[in-house]
Amino acid sequence: MLMQIFSRTPVWVWGLLCGLLALGFLQSRDRQVRRGALLALPIALLGLGLWSLLPAFKQLPLAAVLWAGALGVTTLVAQQMPPPAGARWLPDLQRLALPGGWLPMGLIVVIFSLRYATGVSMAMHPEWLSELRVQVPLALAFGGLGGLFLGRGRRLLGLTRAPLAVA
Repeated sequence: MLMQIFSRTPVWVWGLLCGLLALGFLQSRDRQVRRGALLALPIALLGLGLWSLLPAFKQLPLAAVLWAGALGVTTLVAQQMPPPAGARWLPDLQRLALPGGWLPMGLIVVIFSLRYATGVSMAMHPEWLSELRVQVPLALAFGGLGGLFLGRGRRLLGLTRAPLAVA
C-alpha cells in the first residue's frame, strides 16, 4: 500500500521535499541572513499549512478560527523565547549572524510529513473534510507549527532593530 501511495504522489511533491530539506540543512549551519529573509521560510511554511486546510475551512469555519487561534498563541509564545545563543545583529553588514541548529529542520520535516499525511488521508477519505474530529486537531497542529516559525522569525527580526538611546 505504501508503494502505491508513493508512486501516485506527484513528482512536484518530492521536489518540494528536496527544497525544504535543503532549507533545513542550511539552517543547521552558522550563517548571516538579511533582514528581509527572516520571515521568508515562516511565511512559506505557514502557506503550506494553510493550503492543507483551505478545503476544510470552507466546510468548517470553526477550523479556520481554531487555526488562527493556535497560530496567534504560538506566535506570541515563540516571540517571548530567548534568541539562539550567539545570534547578533551586524550593523555594518546589515545582516543577522545566526548559529546553526537542527530544530528548524525538525519542524520542517514535521510540517511536510503532516501535510503529506493529510493529503493522502483526504484523498482516501474525502468525507473527513467535513468532520470536526479530524479537522480540529489538524487546524490546531498546522496553526501551532506555523506560529512557532513565525514567532521565531519575528523574534529574530527584533534583534535587527537598534537599541533605543537612553537620554
